Amino acid sequence: MKIKIINLIILIVTCFFIINTNSTATIIKIDNFSIHDNNLNFFSLYQDISKISEIIQLVNESLLLGYLEDLVEFSPRTTGTFGCEKAGEYIYEKFVDMGIETKIYNWESFGNKYNPRFFRGKSIEATLKSNNKNEEIIIFNAHYDSVKRSPGADDDGSGVAAVLAAAFVLSKFEFNRTIKFLCFSGEEEGLLGSKNYSKYVYENDDTILVEFNADMIGYADTEEDENKFRIYGTQDIDWYVDVIENLNIQYDFNFDISRRILSEDSSGGSDYYSFSRYGYEAIAFFEGQWNQNMHTKNDNIENMNIPYLTKISKLIIASIANFLDLEINHPFVYIESPKKGFLYFEGREIKKLKDKKDDQLRTIVIDEVGIWVDVFSDINSIEKVEFYYNGRIQYTDTDYPYKWQMNKLSFFNHRIETIVYDSKGNTASDWIDILFFNPRIGN
Repeated sequence: MKIKIINLIILIVTCFFIINTNSTATIIKIDNFSIHDNNLNFFSLYQDISKISEIIQLVNESLLLGYLEDLVEFSPRTTGTFGCEKAGEYIYEKFVDMGIETKIYNWESFGNKYNPRFFRGKSIEATLKSNNKNEEIIIFNAHYDSVKRSPGADDDGSGVAAVLAAAFVLSKFEFNRTIKFLCFSGEEEGLLGSKNYSKYVYENDDTILVEFNADMIGYADTEEDENKFRIYGTQDIDWYVDVIENLNIQYDFNFDISRRILSEDSSGGSDYYSFSRYGYEAIAFFEGQWNQNMHTKNDNIENMNIPYLTKISKLIIASIANFLDLEINHPFVYIESPKKGFLYFEGREIKKLKDKKDDQLRTIVIDEVGIWVDVFSDINSIEKVEFYYNGRIQYTDTDYPYKWQMNKLSFFNHRIETIVYDSKGNTASDWIDILFFNPRIGN
């Protein structure tokens, strides 16, 4: 109650400050927390303070430890084994008990070069729908499989515990966007479950804004390491990592955060890559130091730091809750046609294609084709969309729908990129690599 009263006072003072300032660029300070407000609404980046405070208070050590202990009991949770199947059933039942709409996605796939055999598994999805008809979706996921002979407490029981805790706590509130909680198997064999799922949502044209990934977030063996945390995000969502850093200060977590831009052009070591390779924005959370017990019998609960796991989970869940109600001032852009992983002839989609041997998506286009772009933003704020062919600008479109008819002589691979610009000075981009055969240029 004391925290709620303090937050209410902060909220009233902040509102008074904003209303009574005539400056177009201000510094808003709350305790040690500051925002450089450059013609941006404070509440467009940081939502209901009391709501997020309440969410943070509901996340506790007992909740996370309970989930983690249960998961470790099913170990080893190697994909396809009885233990992994039982862990999946446990996760499904927990989501159902929370009253959240829950589904199972069965998948089958050949493993990576380190696991050259056939695997079957399940992805568990729980959907907390928005309180309106907003179709924008946020994903929060972790993987519940482990390697042989390892209890998998940190890798990735810690991430699954955070997903379950997030579902339990956030299901008690309403939000302006839908969130899907996902637990994947097959991660250790080549991100198999998440690749199957991300392909499904991509081909289904689901409007996914951001995927949040938690993989190994509960190990810290020194006091110094307890204050470290890593957050990696794709280029166009880096602005929200700024917001998370400020939430880290505002709610007194005070992590020393290390951040990095995730490459969308090369393979990644966790399930975030399954989404980023399709052009979805992703934010990945990792503990601050490398866990020396990873993939060994010592990755057990005894070597976990539960207060650290709880603190990280609180920040992650607060960050997700904030995004679910966010008034977004940044554009999101996707090339919606041609789609990645398909064959096109004369502009028509013909069939799906298998990935390349290096695990990259394969797209082939024969004859000219239209490059169509979808932008998620206030359409009135979009100034222009640029289209690039191997790094050189080819066309600029200022009117919706945004498109460029690609009709160039070609027999080779080419990168097609699009960049959107809005009136606030923000940009976003998307790209697709195409094996483009076009022996003639017609009218």
